[in-house]
Amino acid sequence: MKRKTFVGLTFVVVLLLSVSAQGGPVASPGVYCTDGDDCDGYFATKFWKEKFFGGGPGQPGNVLMALGQGFILQNVVLDNVEPCETGDCGLSSADPCYSDQWAYKTTYKGGFLRLNRQGPWLKKGKLKATDLEATNYSYLDPDGNLHFCLVMSGPFKNAPAYSFNVVAKFDGTSDNYEVKYDEEGDDPVFQRGYDFDAVIEILDPTEPR
Repeated sequence: MKRKTFVGLTFVVVLLLSVSAQGGPVASPGVYCTDGDDCDGYFATKFWKEKFFGGGPGQPGNVLMALGQGFILQNVVLDNVEPCETGDCGLSSADPCYSDQWAYKTTYKGGFLRLNRQGPWLKKGKLKATDLEATNYSYLDPDGNLHFCLVMSGPFKNAPAYSFNVVAKFDGTSDNYEVKYDEEGDDPVFQRGYDFDAVIEILDPTEPR
């Protein structure tokens, strides 16, 4: 009788472990993007927004967010801004953010990135990364339009076997970019843009890095 009880308990424990293992995120490693020929799947972006809590553009304390199909980036805070000594900001021609027009290199920290199954990268659950560090290269053109390339990477907190690389690019025009001012029209409150290009790569934990 005791032996049967032990076998029964063993079966229950194995069953619970199996259910628990299947209860987490089920990711599909690959390269997902808004546009391009080398993508494993496509997704749409809605908008990005930077709130000028620091007092204006390029000020520490500003908060960045972005939203799209199956992803949200939230509460990433501007930490530091460095003028670029050269237009390429020290990047090589092989870098995904390479340009010869960059004026600033900006670092954002904190916040979170969350991917859910509304996007092409997940079959089940959610992937969440926290304590982010993003690097942004940017310049303003003669018409006052913003252009940038933002990159970040890291592991997912709730699925550390998986990690990610993100590249987001934006070219502002009068149709997709605006700076919002206060009621008096003196102080900028936030800036936002639409139709930005992005690539989100989910790395396969079984592949060498």
